[in-house]
Amino acid sequence: MRYVKLYFTCIKRSMLSRLEYKKDTIISILAFLISNACSLGSIFFILQAIPSLRGYTPAEVGFFYGFSMLPIALDHLFSDEFWLVAYRRVQLGDMDRHFLRPVPVIFQMFAETFQPDGFGEVIVGVAMILICGLNLQVSVSFGAIFVLIIGAIFGAVIITSFKVALSSLAFIFKRSGPLLQIVYNFTVYAKYPIAIFPQAIRFILIFILPFGLFISLPVDTLLYGSYNPYLLSLIIVGASIAFFTLATVVWTLCARRYESTGS
Repeated sequence: MRYVKLYFTCIKRSMLSRLEYKKDTIISILAFLISNACSLGSIFFILQAIPSLRGYTPAEVGFFYGFSMLPIALDHLFSDEFWLVAYRRVQLGDMDRHFLRPVPVIFQMFAETFQPDGFGEVIVGVAMILICGLNLQVSVSFGAIFVLIIGAIFGAVIITSFKVALSSLAFIFKRSGPLLQIVYNFTVYAKYPIAIFPQAIRFILIFILPFGLFISLPVDTLLYGSYNPYLLSLIIVGASIAFFTLATVVWTLCARRYESTGS
């Protein structure tokens, strides 16, 4: 309970700090809305030239894209600080103060920043799901909705796990941002049905960088009943626990190698 109270105290402080510049916060949220809307617009124009993508209609592709934004947005809201660790905090010596505090460093990273910009992604994602869903003839079941919720929440945990593990490499190499960016870029592939990709890419997106596991497969379950929703939910939850546990172990081992740097 101490850490729960401390977390919300830190988040409150972060939000108050952001709201000191209200216009900047509003512009950031609008920027994410516009950026994602432009991405969706480009997909729409492509699909106008190509009526279907391996049999997937524009509404189906839009549903996949909209749902993919939810776990990415949740990750963005709560763990954006790890990008700074990967790119510059270690290199500039800013991590010293975190290691001197009597609170786990990984906890401080989660509590350091709350990014309201992610709400822009949530709004666009939900809007796309509703608009495209209304244009699709699907029978919605409790199991299908359940696996979508599980995919969004625990998918965010898996994304965050990669962010934690790869950012921690900066404790050894001083900067791991480019590597983190390479892995993060694979989320772009998961915004489309994995069936359109070659077998090698599908394997990577299911078993190695499992972004397709919690994005594409839950949507396939809703639209086509391809998988057992409860078994798939169990697999997603199990994968999230395994990846986050591994990420914290990697973080702990790398943190032991931390040496102060900077100018």
